[in-house]
Amino acid sequence: MSTSFQTQAPPQRPVPLHKATLPQTEFVDREGDVWVPSGTNGSGELLLACPEPHNPEDRGEGESFPWTLRSVQSSFGPLIARSAVTV
Repeated sequence: MSTSFQTQAPPQRPVPLHKATLPQTEFVDREGDVWVPSGTNGSGELLLACPEPHNPEDRGEGESFPWTLRSVQSSFGPLIARSAVTV
């Protein structure tokens, strides 16, 4: 007797934008600063960093502090998403 086992993939659920991983996407804030993905936090929220802010007073030494997409939108928005891929 021959039996085959099939497993069903779990149903896919939509992911809210603030939790979605968006590869090759960067965000531009109202001041023109560019925010780039820098990982996710423990809740899976996308983290962004602004490695080269326009305002010299905002520049520090070392790596840029990571912010959640939601906090960047709240403090520096509106944000415009754009592809970081060059054609």
